[in-house]
Amino acid sequence: MRLLRLLLALACVAFGVALAALNGDPVALDLLWVELRPPLGLLLLLVLLLGALLGGLAVVLSRWTLDLRQRGGRPPAHEGSEDGSPR
Repeated sequence: MRLLRLLLALACVAFGVALAALNGDPVALDLLWVELRPPLGLLLLLVLLLGALLGGLAVVLSRWTLDLRQRGGRPPAHEGSEDGSPR
């Protein structure tokens, strides 16, 4: 399993290096107040990373809301009492 993770990480790094090397042309990125000229490969990698982070956040939030719905929207009860009140 550890070897598989290492191979997957190396494949992702190789993909990133190849993407950056093959897309080195600068592109205009106009952000209203400032205009940047990053290389296309860097911009593609940043957008890919942003998409992965937002997708992970969506999964975490959907799991969290599902767990809350299954508990009835209440925090977990204290141990030792049926109604959750401390004794």
